[in-house]
Amino acid sequence: MLRRIRQRAARASGALLASACVAAAALPARAQQDDQYHPPLHETEDQLALNFIAGRYTTPITCKKTDGSVAELEDSIVLKLAPESGGGNALKVTFFGVDVADVAYCYNLIERRVLDRRGTIFIHFRAHKRTDLGVSDFRRALNAGPLTYNAHRGELRVRGIGAEAGAADARVLPFDGGDSTMVLRAIQAGSDGAKLLNDYDERNGITLSPDHRRFMFQFTDKDGSEFSFYGVEAGRMRK
Repeated sequence: MLRRIRQRAARASGALLASACVAAAALPARAQQDDQYHPPLHETEDQLALNFIAGRYTTPITCKKTDGSVAELEDSIVLKLAPESGGGNALKVTFFGVDVADVAYCYNLIERRVLDRRGTIFIHFRAHKRTDLGVSDFRRALNAGPLTYNAHRGELRVRGIGAEAGAADARVLPFDGGDSTMVLRAIQAGSDGAKLLNDYDERNGITLSPDHRRFMFQFTDKDGSEFSFYGVEAGRMRK
């Protein structure tokens, strides 16, 4: 029974994003293959929504060093369940920034100048709390469009990278409620986001697999500032 429910939830999530996201389409295989994932017999919609995106995601960046050489690096975020944060089910989103010395600037296909973002955000998913209808509620949320997660606590410190960034003070982006959100979007084939992660695959000799999950994370802070992170789930990469 437990296995059937797990497969049903995975099948619903994967099928609904299949047209736009190869990885999400293969969520059933992921649920069956991952022996470490054992959800409770009944999960609410918000528990499913948080478990759906939990993981480590990485994106490629290129840094031009001061000596003229080029370094191919990565920027990563980690989304981890945070039951200790209080206030119900929550997910902790951690930004680690980019640690690199002797560079003039960093860039990728999306950002002409990549910024260093560090800090943590706590997010939740506004949903029905019915454990008996969690899968069907989550299926409807996926059908309705991009998944919106609301931030209730946290902040990010943002600064430039490299000699060309100057000595300006870091900006602080507040995510302590208000209209601060994280929106999860599928990456459309042929888009700049798809090209960015395809380049990453080629750089690392990775072949796209059913477990190769990739998303666009769109963040909006309390004051309305926005930025996006295009990531591939690092824990699922297969060479």
